[in-house]
Amino acid sequence: MLKMRTALGTTALGVGLLLTSAGPALAFDPPPGTTPTTSGGTVTITVTGTGVRGGSSGHSASRTVSVPAPCYMEPGMTGKEYYEWVSSGKANADWHHTGGDLDGAFKPYPGYEQYKDDDKGHWYGGVCSSETFGDDLDSFFKFADEWFANHKSVYVPAGQAPPTPPVPPQLLRDVASRELTIPEPAIDWNPKRSGDGSTLVNLDTWVWVKDRVDNLYVDATANSVTGAQTAHVEAKLSTLTVSAPGAGSTTCNGMGTPYAPGAANPCTIQFTKASPLGGTTPVTATTTWGATWSYNGTDMGAIPQQPAPQSYTTNIGVLEVQAVAR
Repeated sequence: MLKMRTALGTTALGVGLLLTSAGPALAFDPPPGTTPTTSGGTVTITVTGTGVRGGSSGHSASRTVSVPAPCYMEPGMTGKEYYEWVSSGKANADWHHTGGDLDGAFKPYPGYEQYKDDDKGHWYGGVCSSETFGDDLDSFFKFADEWFANHKSVYVPAGQAPPTPPVPPQLLRDVASRELTIPEPAIDWNPKRSGDGSTLVNLDTWVWVKDRVDNLYVDATANSVTGAQTAHVEAKLSTLTVSAPGAGSTTCNGMGTPYAPGAANPCTIQFTKASPLGGTTPVTATTTWGATWSYNGTDMGAIPQQPAPQSYTTNIGVLEVQAVAR
């Protein structure tokens, strides 16, 4: 049986939901001093890769982030408190008053009597929060139902750690996606006059991205009782679009080819008018990227929210060359 209650905090989408297992001090009002906390409801994830936020694009970096856990184990009553709660008859009364009779008679945890004198250890029950699922409550309820079915309440003696539940692949994917940082496309070009870098009217100007990085990845890894779990998000540059006043717009596959004698497949733009006297023309480059993900080596397809296009504007002088026929 699941019990629903208001979340402990709010998200950008409003108040979320907490689902708790029908365990001591979780489904029922606990005795004073035994209210569980949510201090353990976080997951520490290591992110590594060439696209990690704060790193240098194209160079591997690593850091750790902490995010809310979708499901985790919370401490409830001690062994002694639970024994007294059951043996006093209060457990049956609480079960009845909270609607537990709809699921049958109250059944205490097997073997609870052996902890009747233990006032240090605690029973742990499951808690699931919708915070990490945003407004996708259908996915949250599905995940929570499966999680509760596989994670029953357990007794944890003092000094021992409660079970660490597995982290859902989608959470790791979303962390990797948020960490993925796409660089702004600063460009180079040719012709490029020595001194001021100006190009010329009515000639094809080759344009390419100076940072020759067209593939980035981020791995998000968390440890659990089932071992290390990793979501790999990989982004590949798809197109480069270059636009400027008096030159229109052109879109090329990839990031453009640096100019060199004999080079092929250039990305070019042609200016039809010169820049204002002594001025420059703004040239905007925009790159689009596509991202996919895998989980523990298994291909999972495209990520739900693709990387946003990145733009960068460079001011380039455009000169008109005068020719005199004789």
